[in-house]
Amino acid sequence: MKKSYGFYNNGKFKVGCYGGSIWVYDQNDNELVRFKGLSYTYVGAFCPGTNIFVAKSTCGTLWIYNLDTLSLFRKIKYSPLGAQDEGFAFSSSGDLFYNIEKPISSTRTQLTVYDSAAFDRMAVYFADEVKMVLHHIETCDNEVYLYGFMRGTCGVYDYAFTARFVNGEVKDIREIKSTEFPITNWTLWGKNDASYLGIYKSWEMHGFTEDSARVDYLIKEPNPPKVTIKQIWQLNERNNKTILS
Repeated sequence: MKKSYGFYNNGKFKVGCYGGSIWVYDQNDNELVRFKGLSYTYVGAFCPGTNIFVAKSTCGTLWIYNLDTLSLFRKIKYSPLGAQDEGFAFSSSGDLFYNIEKPISSTRTQLTVYDSAAFDRMAVYFADEVKMVLHHIETCDNEVYLYGFMRGTCGVYDYAFTARFVNGEVKDIREIKSTEFPITNWTLWGKNDASYLGIYKSWEMHGFTEDSARVDYLIKEPNPPKVTIKQIWQLNERNNKTILS
């Protein structure tokens, strides 16, 4: 099996994302199909309990595949802008797909929610928000957590935060000040847990592959500990911020 920047296994299929193509294998590493014609596609995810696989291109495209039929189910072009490397996640039940997008500006994000049956767009949140910038999203049981940063009054970086996403709103915003997960061998970002969380979530989004760890310099960190957005949110309970204004 070829090495890939993104690799995923749902117990029936193994999927490797290589940038310009996606390879699908069975559990014995036999190649079943190769999907071509993609660009800058390195990450993806299986819909829980199904053989539906969603791949995200940095060119602003979602590629949805039905691996039961080994075919492309739907292609969604949601942005003409490049560098769409923010996170995404299925709901715990698998009925919704959350995608952080930048269709308006490379410096602004929005959260779009799709149904996972036809992948029709159901709702768009924070499209007009210029202060909050989202990086990653995480689902845990019936809860949804966000990670990103806030801009100050001059429009520049102010602080990194975690928060809950509840009924279309950001709740319990908490500035990240904790330092439980320092990066020992890569000190450029190693000041608090915000930096490690961002690096780890990117690695997780790629399926914890060696190639993606090397890109994010996590390969230099021995035995990197697991971390979640919820965990960082809980560690910063005393760092509550006011709601967005």
